[in-house]
Amino acid sequence: MKKIFLFLLFIFLSQNTYAQETENNVQELPTEYGVYTIPLWTKLTLELKETSKDNFEYRIISSETYDEMYSFDKREKVFSDDPKENTVDILFVGAYYNEGKEDKDYKTLLKIRNNLKVPLMYKADIKYYFKEDFENTSIVGAFPGTDTQEIWAHKIDLISLYDFEVLKMNE
Repeated sequence: MKKIFLFLLFIFLSQNTYAQETENNVQELPTEYGVYTIPLWTKLTLELKETSKDNFEYRIISSETYDEMYSFDKREKVFSDDPKENTVDILFVGAYYNEGKEDKDYKTLLKIRNNLKVPLMYKADIKYYFKEDFENTSIVGAFPGTDTQEIWAHKIDLISLYDFEVLKMNE
């Protein structure tokens, strides 16, 4: 009986230590320029820097947990009235229609506000909660000073954004 108790105590202490290490592993901001995977329930600001004509790289300059469901019916204001230039604000959360009365009302939302003076395109890979691998997804452009919404019918755990570039309009 003592051995079982000690074994269970060891498992508990190991898990507690791992949780503390993970919790303390907070990334310093701003990050280096690169590509980052963003977990659901995150609000952040990316700073974009032009790398070549019409292409950008980014770094994260602010990040916080945002654990409130977003209501499409209320259209809540989530971004600052005074955005920083050359940034993109992002909200990646669960959302709902119709007061969330039915399962079909729940969605995953990527809300983006483009604070650059040019329209942007980007690529995104998502990881659904019921799949092991990331898959590429289609996106819409993000226009200057506007909020854009990407909506998925299933829960997405993670999203990776990359290849930001100026949106080319049909000439």
